[in-house]
Amino acid sequence: MKKQVRVRSSFLAICLLFSCISFSQQTEGYAIPKSIPPFNMLLSDGVTYYNASNVQQGKPLMIVYFDPECEHCQHFTADLIKNISKFNNVQIVMICDAPGIPPLKKFTDRFGLSKYQNIKAGTEGLYHSTMNFYHVDITPFTALYNTKGELISYYRNVPKIHDLVVQLSK
Repeated sequence: MKKQVRVRSSFLAICLLFSCISFSQQTEGYAIPKSIPPFNMLLSDGVTYYNASNVQQGKPLMIVYFDPECEHCQHFTADLIKNISKFNNVQIVMICDAPGIPPLKKFTDRFGLSKYQNIKAGTEGLYHSTMNFYHVDITPFTALYNTKGELISYYRNVPKIHDLVVQLSK
C-alpha cells in the first residue's frame, strides 16, 4: 500500500514539474507588444466602462494587472497610494479579471482609489484579453508607457515604487 502511495506521489510530482516547465517556457519566449493593449473594463460602480480609447495622449501610463484578493497586489497598491504624489501626472489603469463587481469594489474601497482622478480600476471579467495580451501568469503585472504610448518597461513581479518613478521620468 505504501509503495502505491509513493508511486502516485512521484507521478503527481513529475506531472506538476512538467506543467511548470511547459508554462514557464510559454511565457519566457513571449515578447510583450510595444503598444497599449485594447483593454475594456467595467469600473467598480458597475455601470461605467473605461477602455484604451479613454487613455489621454501625451501622458505617461501605468497599467497594473491585479487580483483583488492577492496579498502582493494589496501591498503594492498600499505602497502606490503612500507615494501617489510621485504619480500625479501618470495615468494609472488597474485591471483585474474578477467575475463580478463585489471583489473589485471591496478592493477599491479599501484603498480609496476613487479619490484619485488619475486612477481607474476595473474588471475585464472573464474576457481575459489584457491578461492574454501580456501573458500574465502572476499578479501584480505592471507595464509602463511613455507619453507617446510606447512600452518602456514591464514587471512580472512586484515592482519597487522607486523603479517605477525612475522609468516613468525618462
